[in-house]
Amino acid sequence: MGCRDRGCDPEPDASLCRRTTVSPRFAVTPNELVLPVQAILRSAGQLILAAEKGGFAIEKKSDKNYVTEIDLAVQKQIVDQLEKLTPDYAIMAEEEDLDDPVRDRPVWILDPVDGTTNLMRHNQHSAISLALADGDELVLGFVYNPFLDELFTAVRGQGVRLNEREVRTSAVTHLKDSLVSFGTNPYQRQAAHETFARVERVFLASLEVRRSGVAALDLAYVACGRYDGFFEERLQPWDFAAGLLMVQEAGGSVCNWQGLPVDVHHPDSLFATNGKIQDELFSLVCKD
Repeated sequence: MGCRDRGCDPEPDASLCRRTTVSPRFAVTPNELVLPVQAILRSAGQLILAAEKGGFAIEKKSDKNYVTEIDLAVQKQIVDQLEKLTPDYAIMAEEEDLDDPVRDRPVWILDPVDGTTNLMRHNQHSAISLALADGDELVLGFVYNPFLDELFTAVRGQGVRLNEREVRTSAVTHLKDSLVSFGTNPYQRQAAHETFARVERVFLASLEVRRSGVAALDLAYVACGRYDGFFEERLQPWDFAAGLLMVQEAGGSVCNWQGLPVDVHHPDSLFATNGKIQDELFSLVCKD
């Protein structure tokens, strides 16, 4: 069983600014938002770089769940600028999420720092993740790693770019030749046995496995061919929304562990591949 399909220049990428068909609820087209949003994310990335060098405060939200002053500062800066850019749009952000899904107007879905634990330990592998949804459809996705100055941008119907270079999923056709990334849920430790049983099956059948702790980058890496697949049992919308659109636009396949479309407004499981190892990997990850 597999997924049921539905349907390095640091300057902002002008090549993505072409017209696309969108809901009439948009005051401006998604294409017109690309350049200003890229600038917003690059500016916010400077906060991360400066704080990473100078130190920052850390607060424990719950067991295994932390927030840094960088998360809060980056979120505030991005939210303030998005509210000026698109005042009629809703915003769902990790540190201040909406109570109910928004479907009557466009909604930004933001993770100010995906990979907070990496940031806390000065492991320079974290990213800002931002998506724009129109109802149940994702229309824009951005993932920015300020440490490498890599900005992934997806526009529905127009593909994916890494800075100014168009990217696609890999051409790998067999799991035995595949590099597969996975995520673990630190808040559900009781699921560790089942999680690592799946990982073991994939490890034995694939070329190699990886765990980075940054789902947004894992998905962006599937989109650009660095990874061939990614799976995680439970993610929040701000973790996966931008990367989900990227994998789809780059030619890959995305679904949840039931083989159904992923719910972009609620937590869900996630299974993403280049589309070529889909069935083979799905049978290992999502079998009972």
